[in-house]
Amino acid sequence: MKTRLSILFFFLFISLTAQSFKLVDDIINTAIQDSIFPGATILIGNENSMIYGKAYGNFTYDKNSPKVENNSIYDLASVTKAFGTNFCVMKLVDEKKLDINKPVAFYLPEFSTNGKENVRVVDLLIHESGLQAYYSPSLNEEKTHILDTIKTLNLSYETGERTLYSCLNFVSTMMVVESIIKEPMYKFYADNFTIPLQMNRTMFNPNDEFKKCCAPTTPELQGVVHDPLARGLKGLSGNAGLFSTTEDLSKLCQLLLNKGVYDNKRYLSDEVISNFTSRYSPQSTRAIGFDTRSEDGSASSGQYFSDGTFGHLGYTGTSIWIDPVRKIYVIFLTNRVYPDDKVSIRNVRPKVYDAAILSLENK
Repeated sequence: MKTRLSILFFFLFISLTAQSFKLVDDIINTAIQDSIFPGATILIGNENSMIYGKAYGNFTYDKNSPKVENNSIYDLASVTKAFGTNFCVMKLVDEKKLDINKPVAFYLPEFSTNGKENVRVVDLLIHESGLQAYYSPSLNEEKTHILDTIKTLNLSYETGERTLYSCLNFVSTMMVVESIIKEPMYKFYADNFTIPLQMNRTMFNPNDEFKKCCAPTTPELQGVVHDPLARGLKGLSGNAGLFSTTEDLSKLCQLLLNKGVYDNKRYLSDEVISNFTSRYSPQSTRAIGFDTRSEDGSASSGQYFSDGTFGHLGYTGTSIWIDPVRKIYVIFLTNRVYPDDKVSIRNVRPKVYDAAILSLENK
């Protein structure tokens, strides 16, 4: 009898939870019907647990394509910057191996050419370095040539003069990290975060088994990074290239909300997390390696997330926002670029994040 009651209460709980997040479901399902993206996953949680997770739609617009599941893997695009590269930076700062206020050239002497000798590591992390926004590799351009070219570029504006979001900032940050650790950044990231956190579906360059679980970004790219610069760097880049799931990423979100601790193990100090997740630049919304919620009504996190909310967006249709006041996070992953990168997710994102808050607070 007790077993039957337990099962009944379990399904009642699931039913009530699903009903309370119906607004979230409706917005995402409408976006799929409107061909904004073929499928998506969402995970809403707090500092202790996952509250609501769901998968929607299919890998592609072909209804015979695989259905998206909660553990489906997405190309995170620029979410890599904040939740990949920046975690490595925070770890090295904690270990006193990296001082972000030192010039990049202190770690990468070759970077000092063409007026870049005074660019600091923190200037890279807040996108005020002076580097141009992007570099498009030519077909079959060697990885070493791409990196050498970025190191020797001229500045496109005076450092600190303005904010220009640049993928080259985080490729350069990766090179700084690798100059310190003397190994590829992806290995350092795995050893310090994804392996101990058992983030078993988070990786650069998914193998053939995991590629089948990846939502494609074009008809030709499944489990291969969408970003051309990261692809030119063989999928091992600081600006893009990380693949992951909502459940895996939730561990990083909980770690941040718990001031560096997850499952009773400390990964980062409270001090470094506080410093890196607070708005840093007076002329932009940028924190150190993260973005923060804009206050002009245009926030992709919608209108209800608290001041102090931080996170990042990804070009492929991915996003994470963490509210340290409410102590909640929302991870929303899509492959909106499929099949031809002609559709914008700009109007959908804030609706999803608004719906998440309204559902949590039963408004």
